[in-house]
Order: sequence, then structure tokens, then C-alpha cells
Amino acid sequence: MNPPYPIRFSLFLALLCLALFPPAARAGKSPAVTFESLLAEMADPAAVARLPKPEYRSLQASSYNRESVHRDKPGWFADSDGLGFIRETDVAGRHEWVVMEHAGPGCLTRIWTPYFYYDLANHTGPNVRIYLDGSETPVLDESLIELVTARGSIKNPFATYTARAGDLYLPIPFGRSCRVTLSQKPFYHILNYRAYAQGTEVQTFTRDSISRATSQMDRTGRILTAKPSATPGNLAEYSTRNLPAGHSLRLNLQRGPRSVTQFTVTVPDIIKRPSALRSTVLVFSFDGENTVWCPLGDFFGSADSLHPFHTFQRTVTAAGEFIGRWPMPYRKSATLEVLNLDKTPIEVRLEARLDPWEWNNRSLHFHANWRPDEVVPGTPFRDWNFIDINGRGIYVGDAWTVLNPQKNTWWGEGDEKIYVDDAWDAGFPTHFGTGTEDYYGWAGGVLPTRDDEFSTPFLANIRVGGVDGHTEGYNISTRTRGLDAIPFQTRLRFDMESSFGTDIRNPWNLLDYSAVTFWYGTPGARQNRPPQSDAASAPIPTLETLRRQSESIRQRVGIKP
Repeated sequence: MNPPYPIRFSLFLALLCLALFPPAARAGKSPAVTFESLLAEMADPAAVARLPKPEYRSLQASSYNRESVHRDKPGWFADSDGLGFIRETDVAGRHEWVVMEHAGPGCLTRIWTPYFYYDLANHTGPNVRIYLDGSETPVLDESLIELVTARGSIKNPFATYTARAGDLYLPIPFGRSCRVTLSQKPFYHILNYRAYAQGTEVQTFTRDSISRATSQMDRTGRILTAKPSATPGNLAEYSTRNLPAGHSLRLNLQRGPRSVTQFTVTVPDIIKRPSALRSTVLVFSFDGENTVWCPLGDFFGSADSLHPFHTFQRTVTAAGEFIGRWPMPYRKSATLEVLNLDKTPIEVRLEARLDPWEWNNRSLHFHANWRPDEVVPGTPFRDWNFIDINGRGIYVGDAWTVLNPQKNTWWGEGDEKIYVDDAWDAGFPTHFGTGTEDYYGWAGGVLPTRDDEFSTPFLANIRVGGVDGHTEGYNISTRTRGLDAIPFQTRLRFDMESSFGTDIRNPWNLLDYSAVTFWYGTPGARQNRPPQSDAASAPIPTLETLRRQSESIRQRVGIKP
């Protein structure tokens, strides 16, 4: 039945305003943060390509060694970092150790711990108890190890066993406060969380949150783990049978505003010519800024040879397909280019898929930057810099490549130290970790082997050595960030301790490092990793070349091997 006419015009305008501009939008207020909204954010690849709304700080609590108090004071490289905690307390007659606490609205985004507790045979450990908004009744109270390894109440992909460790990615929002405790003396642990500004509306997590959102959790899990497929959107494609030495294959994309939702580089003969992984370089420009300059292999965790793996943002197939799914928005123009720095031609195919994009003052350009190989001796210890960014943006991941020349040795004792905004001037990082492999979501305890390689939506141990199944050779790990992404207002600096472990700090012990960082920035953001054409065109280091350097150091200092 048609409505009676005439409609009162004032009522019509009121209804139209309510539809187009709900109260929160008219007031400029961000919508409430809920368990459901965080699940939706996890499943949306484009979420990290915009400045967050509501804004938040990304913080970390860990068991780092409390002897480390300032970058310029003794104890900075104290690596006994599995025992730290905040304080002890008693709750309802129980003695507990506090490992994280925050006053104000926020959200737990990730919890990591090894799957053993002081003893490699103890796979149960203490109970973790999460108290929200001042309640003395924990919203979660169960074995920490079982929780993070998907043997407890949370299942894959929100909790995952990796290699001797587990990672919980279930978002746990809170409106007023959060305190996390353990029922036994703490061992290695890392907790990432968001801190929203006071006044931000956050709906506190309850156990009912999971039952109410079961279907959404299922949908989010399918999106996070799905294999690449043809995605909706316009297709811009160019292919060549023969890319000559020194030449490039370029796609000048459709005028914006648009976003690259997926790009694919196919190099069919890469298995026969692994050296091309370093000399084939991705060069991407958006709105006149070169924001990506990175060797193809390093971008995809395959610096030395082809390593198939699959995460939410990147996939490498055994057929030589390299697929990237980070959204790359631009306002007006974009160019994707593959550059051949080798001395011989190579067959390359480049494809990009595009979608419309609403460009506004929250939109960001995608960046990927490479620091090439550097050989580092065992002493003196140092903080090895991945990147130093000046500007505003969001840090979303990295890949760490280590060439280890020695059998039966450990290379991953170093802690990550991430400085956000004014933290560098204060002399202490915003994120202080407990070990390189811990940062990448797995654990030591024993020397890793090829059996410890894995891929999950946000973590991958892509390669473990390769000589006789030990860590001798190339070791490659990567971590990307969703809800645990790190926004920065003026600066972000990422350092990793160069550390061989506390028992082999010798000058003749060498490791070869290289790294890639992934981040988004406002137009004009700057960093300290310019293009390195000479390094990309040079032969990739091998065990033989690294051992020769080790021998020369031994001879120079007069030490017998």
C-alpha cells in the first residue's frame, strides 16, 4: 500500500539524516569497539591501510630481563629473559604473578608462550587468569599452554601450535581495565595489547561473546586461512616471455582513487635459477612516491631459494608464483614494476587486481623496505636495525633472514626492541621481547630442524637451515600484524639484538643478516633504507663465503678454530 501524501517534509529530512548520518557519525565519534567489530577488522585486509579509528597505542608485556633499564646503561644485553614479571598478588586466597596490567579501555590481541614450562616434559604449566574491569572473577582461567596451543577452549586459527610454542590471536576487549596473572612463577611469555584513549567506548569481553559470535568466528577463520583465488575487481595484466638484463616490466595502473588488492609475480624458471630471487626486484610507486624497493625473494621469504608457504598476506607456490595480498591504495596514480638486475634474461609475468578506494585523510601508502646482508661477529653485542621511520603510519610486519655457518649452534637469542614515537629519546623500547624465535611465534629449547617449519595466518617459520637437518645454512622467519599492528605518530624504530646466545659470544662466530619491513605511511613518510641496486645484483652469500670470512677473523686475532 502506498503511503498517504503529502509526506511531511520535516519528518522526511529527519529520517534521511538518521539513515545517512547516525548519531555517532554526526558527532564525529567512533563506533564502539566490540568483540564482533574486532573479528570484522581481523578479516578485513584493508583495515591496516587506514589510520585506525578509534586510535590506539600498541603495547607489549613480556618476561624480558629486568636488568635492562636503559639503552646506555649496563645490562642492555642481559639475555636471561624468561623470568620477568610485574609483581605478585593474592586474589580470592590464591597467590598469583601479574604479567600484564592496564588501566583504561583496550584489547588483548596476542599471547605467546612455549609449550613447555621450565621442563621440556611439562606441557601444562600454570593457569592463566584474565581479569577485566576490576572483577575478581577471571573471564578466562585455564592452562596457559593448552590455551595458546589450541588444546584448550580456543581452537584454530585463533589459537595455534607452531614449533614448541603456541600463539593466541583471539581478541579480548575490555572497557576499563585488564590484569593477566599466572598461577605459578612466570616463564617465557609475551602479551600484545591495544590501549585506547580514555572515553573510548569498548564492550568488555565475556565468555558469552564467543557463543554469540560463533558464525562470525567461523567466517573470520575461513578468510584468514583461505588459499589465494581470483578476487573480484578489475584486472590489469602484462606478461613477457623474456625480460632482458637491466630492463623492467611495468604496469601503469588505472587512474585512482583505487587500491591494488592482489598482485602476482610468476617466474617459471626460478627453481633452476635461484640467484634470480635476489636480482629480480619489486619497484612500486604510488602517487609519485617510490614506496616499495625490495628483491622479490626477500619480500616473499625466499632470499636463497624457493620456499613455498602461505599466510594471510603472502603465498609462495612450488610453481614459482609469488602472491601478495596487502592492499595498496593510491589517490591518483600507481606503477608496479619488476626490475631484472641479473646479467641474463628472465621470464616474468606480472598481474595486479584493483578495486575502488575512498581516499581520505586516513588513507595510507604501502611500503616494503630491504636492508641487505651484513656479516656480524659474535662480539661486541649490538642492536641490529631493521628500519627507522619518520612520519605517521602503521607497522605491519617483517621478515628476518639469517645465514648461520656453524653446525649445532643457536642463532636466535636476540630480543626485539621496537621504539614508538618518543621512546627512542627516552632510551627504552615500547616493545621489549624475549628472543628472536619468540618474536616470530615459536620457541627454542632444542636446536630446531626442518620439522619446525610452519605457516599460520600471521606467522611462518619458512626455512630452518638445510644441511643435515640442522640450523647450518639459511634460517628465515616472518611475522605480519593484524590487530597487533603498531600505529606511530612521528617515528618508529625496529631493532633486533644480534645475539648468538649467552654461551658463544666470540668474535669469530659470524652470522649474516638481512631483513625486510612492511608498513603503511602517510604521504611523505621517510625511512633509512634506500634502494640498494649493487647489493641486489651481487651474488647471494653462501656458507662458503661466510666461512672464509670467519677464517680470516680467526687468523687476524690469532685464535685457532
